[in-house]
Amino acid sequence: MTTIRQLIQTSPARANELFAKLVDTSENAVKTREKLFAELKEELELLASLEEQHLFPVLRKHKDLKDLVREALNDNKATRKLLTELDHTPKESEEFATRVAELRRVFQQHVRDDKKELLPAVLKALSDEEAEAVVERIEAEKAEIEEAKRAEAEERRAEVRREREEAKRVQQAAETVVNTAWAAPRTAQQAATAAQEVARSGAGAGAEVARRMTEQVTEVSGAGGQRTQQLTERATQNLQAVTQSSAVLARGIQEASGECLEMVQERMQKNLDGVNALFRCRSLPEFLEAQSSLMRDNLELTLANSRRIAELSARVAETAARAATAEANRSAGRAA
Repeated sequence: MTTIRQLIQTSPARANELFAKLVDTSENAVKTREKLFAELKEELELLASLEEQHLFPVLRKHKDLKDLVREALNDNKATRKLLTELDHTPKESEEFATRVAELRRVFQQHVRDDKKELLPAVLKALSDEEAEAVVERIEAEKAEIEEAKRAEAEERRAEVRREREEAKRVQQAAETVVNTAWAAPRTAQQAATAAQEVARSGAGAGAEVARRMTEQVTEVSGAGGQRTQQLTERATQNLQAVTQSSAVLARGIQEASGECLEMVQERMQKNLDGVNALFRCRSLPEFLEAQSSLMRDNLELTLANSRRIAELSARVAETAARAATAEANRSAGRAA
């Protein structure tokens, strides 16, 4: 176990190491100076705090040590004052180096006083049990502080990992959006071509039905008699109804192809606008907001397009059915 002598003699080691590194820095090494000074400030404040919380209260119980405690407290006060001044001093200035040197002299004098005056008095005044209790409390608090630092460092590392993973997901999402936007013109062209093909197929289907109906009429015409005439008239009526409904279907499908092309072009423009918004982002929150907005717009557009297609399909089918029914009724009226 660490003794009170070892504790007082070894406590300044870390601070002396940081002083040596800080003194060796140049005025151009601003970041290095800031980092080393932050570590030095934390170490000196810790040493003073541990003394004042765990050592000095025990020493005050001994009347002959009160003056030493008061002097040590004054040294700690002077150290904190110099630390505050250094904290507000530009790290690239000559003044900073001067004040670091002054703080180093004050601290080293404090260390010499502890070894020369405080340590002998402590060893003389405190019992072994008191000294051990002081060491245990100081080491326990140091251990707690180190554990808290490790936990904080691990949390920072975990946060960095989360930020990297989130940045990676954002990058992948951005690449997906960009690829979608670049593919949109090809998709629009394919959709238009497909719609036109459907329109031609619809018209061709009507022509094929008409051809077959004509063949049926020709075959029936060779049978002769009244039955032949009835069949011929019926076939002619059916032919007229199918031809009329096919023409309506062809016009409807052609109209649908135009609607599809318009919807695809609208989606393409939305995607391109979204990509431009992503490229203008200057921070991760802005990027995430732009990405969410783009996804929301695409979802709303998909739902709206689905409704438009359903309504258009129902309208074309209804129009074709009405045309076929009307033609059939007209043919029946003529036959009567």
